[in-house]
Amino acid sequence: MQRDFHHTVIYTLCRLAGMKSKDSEIVAYCSQYVDHASYGHALKFKEGGAFWQTRTAHHMLSRKLYDVSDAFNVWLPFHFLPQGEGSDMHEALITCSEGKSLNLLKEVVIKNGNKSYGLHWLGIFLHVYADSYSHQDFKGYYDPHNQIKLVSGREVKTKSQLLREYILEKLSFLAPIGHGQALQNPDIPFAIWSYQRADGEIIKVNNLKERFIPALDSIYNFIVQFLKKNPRYNNDVVDDSIYNLNRKKIINLLNRKVSSRRRHQLWLDRIRNNNFELQDFDDIDRNLNYDRKEWFKKAVLAVKARGLKERAENITYNFYKFEKKKNFRDSNWVKFMRAAAIHKYRILHTILPECGLSVG
Repeated sequence: MQRDFHHTVIYTLCRLAGMKSKDSEIVAYCSQYVDHASYGHALKFKEGGAFWQTRTAHHMLSRKLYDVSDAFNVWLPFHFLPQGEGSDMHEALITCSEGKSLNLLKEVVIKNGNKSYGLHWLGIFLHVYADSYSHQDFKGYYDPHNQIKLVSGREVKTKSQLLREYILEKLSFLAPIGHGQALQNPDIPFAIWSYQRADGEIIKVNNLKERFIPALDSIYNFIVQFLKKNPRYNNDVVDDSIYNLNRKKIINLLNRKVSSRRRHQLWLDRIRNNNFELQDFDDIDRNLNYDRKEWFKKAVLAVKARGLKERAENITYNFYKFEKKKNFRDSNWVKFMRAAAIHKYRILHTILPECGLSVG
């Protein structure tokens, strides 16, 4: 899914479920940041010590985008969770909504809700949960199963999209990772598209009806369940009917046939103007925004290395020198990284093995 869902829809669902605005903001930021945490190098600090980042996404032009080995660090645990069940190993490794592995992960996320990084893990999980709907029927690593022919689709073409298509055309022999050959169609809420597998079967998909609306209801219900077990994040106003009253508004926004950036802005406008009629509407709702660098900048001072000597000394750190800010250890950025590292470990070494899949 795209930023309109991962950020603003998730924020809205948290608020409608009864979560406080300050906590909803953290969850929604983490949900979207999964698509933006694309650095995996360590930070070596000026005052001593180092910090390893957990990468949850890739730069679009990164060679690791097509790295089969690296897929198990990024695509599989954060975007294409294997369902963990089926008639054979092949089927068990396919992503699907509400699979065995996802349901096992739900229990773990709820149980850890009281941790300092509990909300951050919830946000990461909700990204995975949403993607389990949009990315279903694909695998998060190089596999012939992903070798499909896009028969029809609908996309809002952008320069980056055209560049992506060009790259995929030139590197088609590497494309069977995730839904690469389907382009962005699985992630566009209003797309009606179809694709053909090697056996000739043509699969038709109506994203809104078959994937996005079911994802809305399922994710909302899970957030309600999470809050019942972790009431510290509840506001003082809980109204079980407010979601049903706003459900049609949410669906109509998802069906707006504009770019993901424009949809995201439309969602921000609606939230800021209390279009969903929250009884505890406050300044966080009124000023909601998303800046992919905001949390990092609050935790770390990054200064670009100058001169040949400095650049040579910092070549493995992307030519930057780093300094911890005062709140580094308790910053949202560090908590996200901690939650992401724990999430990946649990997926590869606990959840999937419990499903009979040894991939770690």
